[in-house]
Amino acid sequence: MDDASLRADEEGFHSAYRVFLDALRMLGSTAAEQCESMGDFNVAWELKDDTKAGKYFVGRGYLNAEQEAWLCALAGALDAVPAQVLQAGSGRENNLAAMSHPSWIPLRVMASHALEALSPFTTENSKFLGL
Repeated sequence: MDDASLRADEEGFHSAYRVFLDALRMLGSTAAEQCESMGDFNVAWELKDDTKAGKYFVGRGYLNAEQEAWLCALAGALDAVPAQVLQAGSGRENNLAAMSHPSWIPLRVMASHALEALSPFTTENSKFLGL
C-alpha cells in the first residue's frame, strides 16, 4: 500500500471509530437518555447496529488485543437482544419500552468497560481528528 492509501485508510478508520464511539457512549447511557438523544426513532435497532459495527475495527492494526477483545465481546453480547425488542419504530413510549428491556442492562455495563479499555486509543483518535 502506498503512502496515500495508508493515509486514506487511517483517516477512514479514525472517522468511523468516532461514529462508533458516539454509539458506544450512547449504549452506556440510560434508556431515557438513549431515546432522547436518538430522537425516539428506532433507537434499539439503530443502537444495536451502530455498536455492533465495532467488530469491523478488529484486525486493522490500530487497536491492541485487549481493545479488540472488548469489541468482539460486545458484538457477540448484542446478539442477546431479542428481535422483538428491535421493532420499536417511532415515539417515546415504544422506544423507551424497547430500551428498558432487561437484555440492555449488561450491555450498558459492558459499554462502560469497553470505553475504559478504549480510552488510550480514543485520546489518539481525538488528536488525529483535531478534537
